[in-house]
Amino acid sequence: MDIETFLQMRPTWAYQPCLYIVKQIFPGNNAYRCGAAGTQLFKAADPVYGSDRSGSFTGLLGRMTMYKNYWLPLKGTLYAALRIKKQLIARPGQRVGVDSFGAQYNIDRGNQTLVLQREAEMHSEMDKRGLRWQKDKKNELFAPRKSVKELIDAMRTIRGEDMYLFDSETIREDTTYDGGRDRLELVMTQKRELPPRAAATEVSAPTITLKLSKKAIEELQLLDPTKRHQSRP
Repeated sequence: MDIETFLQMRPTWAYQPCLYIVKQIFPGNNAYRCGAAGTQLFKAADPVYGSDRSGSFTGLLGRMTMYKNYWLPLKGTLYAALRIKKQLIARPGQRVGVDSFGAQYNIDRGNQTLVLQREAEMHSEMDKRGLRWQKDKKNELFAPRKSVKELIDAMRTIRGEDMYLFDSETIREDTTYDGGRDRLELVMTQKRELPPRAAATEVSAPTITLKLSKKAIEELQLLDPTKRHQSRP
């Protein structure tokens, strides 16, 4: 599916983190870009101010918008996408702490998202199958020997939520996708929450403080002596 067609369709799931297989179309190019979108999205993440009103794209839609603009006047074709849960994680060997609310957080890398882990697993699987475009470069470019199906088959082994395949005009859920398999025992974490300051939790009546010059206080005293007790220099 052409990227522009995909952006016009705007499927709701595509606002979420995803793995994807996309290709820039020009003669002689046999490299597909297999990467991750929505790498900073996780549960309870603060959205960019005003993004809910501006129509900004996030997740896969945001990444495809970037490619569309970068690749002009050439076009890109989207072949497959795997939706990944919005989640922070800790990998084996990383330190995990517990905040004041009892939630686990990653001490070593607090912003590590599940979709980045799944991208690394997808790249590793494609490397095992000998599909890397240039073996001396650790990027997200891969080149199948026969067809893009080789890349799609590798993506099917990755643990995720839903997988989608793209025809020229339609998006269909991949019914052969069985959820993939786990490779590492990950710890599901959250953003560390600090206890609220005592001053912020106190409930008190609102107050207003006025600063007056010595001359202003003297004028108030002349007009109404009772106001003297309400004023301070």
